[in-house]
Amino acid sequence: MNNIKEYIEKSGYRSNYIAEKIGCTPSDISHWISGERRPNRERLRLLAKILRVPMSTLLPIEDCSRRYTINK
Repeated sequence: MNNIKEYIEKSGYRSNYIAEKIGCTPSDISHWISGERRPNRERLRLLAKILRVPMSTLLPIEDCSRRYTINK
């Protein structure tokens, strides 16, 4: 379940602000809101921090895109 749209709307933050804070583009945020794409784990973590909600509230961790996961 994708709750990203709901929590971004509740926050009152604009996509531009969120994108700047987490290092992505407003277009990325739009794709997440629409459900076309999912943020990677790091971006989901940062988004949750900005919105002040647990990551799992926004999107189940196992649903995050592995394609963009940073290898350590």
